[in-house]
Amino acid sequence: MPRRLLRALRLAAICCALALAAATSSSALAEGIVVEHFPGVPFADLREALADAITDEGLSAPVVSRFGAMLERTAPDLGHDPALYGDAEVLSFCSAGVAARLVAEAREHIALCPLSIAVYSLPHTPRDATLAWRPPTLDSPGGDAVRALMARIVSGAARLVGRR
Repeated sequence: MPRRLLRALRLAAICCALALAAATSSSALAEGIVVEHFPGVPFADLREALADAITDEGLSAPVVSRFGAMLERTAPDLGHDPALYGDAEVLSFCSAGVAARLVAEAREHIALCPLSIAVYSLPHTPRDATLAWRPPTLDSPGGDAVRALMARIVSGAARLVGRR
């Protein structure tokens, strides 16, 4: 095989490998995840605002999963970096009205409940918190209701930290 062709094939292979690495990068978002960054807002402030925005919707106080603490605690046994987050929690909540609408459409929609919004900061930027959530992709009145509820909660949290 001529040298020029071998070089071209190697270059093409390198380009494909780089494209694949970029496409599967750990910074790539999973499908459907929505993220809103709050530069200059500490984790504790945004977390409190998120919990308040949930209860401002007339919902019960959210159930809190201390996700960052769990990862930090399990790092020695599992071998991952213990400092993946500065702080990270997942707040789960449910609206009986929205849940009823969802499951009236299809009983399998029970798997969409409870709803969750994550709040986190990174170790190198503790004063820059982020919200992340995955609204359902359902094309239905129930899906619309969930997306509207989650949008109101995120907007409420943003307003409470002075961002809207």
